[in-house]
Amino acid sequence: MIISRYLTRQILQVTAATTFILLAVVVLGRFLKYLGQASQGEIDPAILALLMTYRIPEFIQLILPLALLLSILLAYGRMYADNEMTVLSACGLSTRRLLGMTFISSTLVALGVAILCFMLTPMGLVNTDKLLEAQKELNEFDVMVPGLFQNISRGRRTTYTEDIVDEQMQNVFMHESETGRITVASSAIPTEDQDGGRFVLFTEGSISETTAGPSDMQLTRFAEMGVRIPPREITIDVAVAERAMTTSALWNSGEASHAAELQWRISLVLIIPILTLMAVPLSRVSPRQGRFAKMVPAVFLYILYFGLLLVSRDLLAAGDIPAFLGLWWVHGLFGLLGWLLFSGRLSGLAIPGFLTR
Repeated sequence: MIISRYLTRQILQVTAATTFILLAVVVLGRFLKYLGQASQGEIDPAILALLMTYRIPEFIQLILPLALLLSILLAYGRMYADNEMTVLSACGLSTRRLLGMTFISSTLVALGVAILCFMLTPMGLVNTDKLLEAQKELNEFDVMVPGLFQNISRGRRTTYTEDIVDEQMQNVFMHESETGRITVASSAIPTEDQDGGRFVLFTEGSISETTAGPSDMQLTRFAEMGVRIPPREITIDVAVAERAMTTSALWNSGEASHAAELQWRISLVLIIPILTLMAVPLSRVSPRQGRFAKMVPAVFLYILYFGLLLVSRDLLAAGDIPAFLGLWWVHGLFGLLGWLLFSGRLSGLAIPGFLTR
């Protein structure tokens, strides 16, 4: 029991640290992408934190299997390098017992992934869709960033404001590329008319536009002018419908795309015990090799495993393979590989009898 708690603590601690590091990298990359879209006026900068919060369960469910694999390799690799495993083996710890103790940690991780896959991630994607749909009701002046030129609607308009005070924009510039019209105003504020139409009210400004030829410009000054602004074109990716569906709805549906999504969610849970079966023999290293000796082949196997799952999911969604085959053949293939590694039949990757059976 003491050894079991020790091994479980070692694995879970490294899993938590690895997950945190990988999640920080993924969140930072996604946040920078969203920040770039916010700077271009595609989304409101005020929703970035909430948008990232809704996406975190989706990120974690993809990170945890890899984090568990790396944690087993790192934790057990250190114990082999420091001869701790040699001592435990001398005390009677067998290969099967080691695998059984490791499954305690992987079961806890699998339960966490199951909660994320079947509950939290679909809820987060639904909220993400609602949040992004609400953005389509805004125009570029609703999401203006002070001091930054923003290309809107694929470059059809360029807008700029020096500052925003109490929802009123100061020293506003707008260029419409299709007409060449340039509007400059001392202030502007988004508003609505009686029919609910969205427009921007400019005050104390001027309009410059071409008349007969490129050298002929007409300047019109105004005290107050309203300009109707069409909705923006949101190019940010939103959740595919089936990814945001509840698990029960996917189960009751007969569509191929829904079957692919359901099998994908199950696969993210099923991959964990199979990775555990492969990781235990791959973690075995000699003190001279160091704890990172088997890291490269293990990561290669993970990439191949995950890549085949993605390909199979797409084929199943397109109806190119039957649902009974689906993603299960990939799990069967790597489950067999894990058993061969564990039993020592692949001497190139696993050393037979590395612990007392």
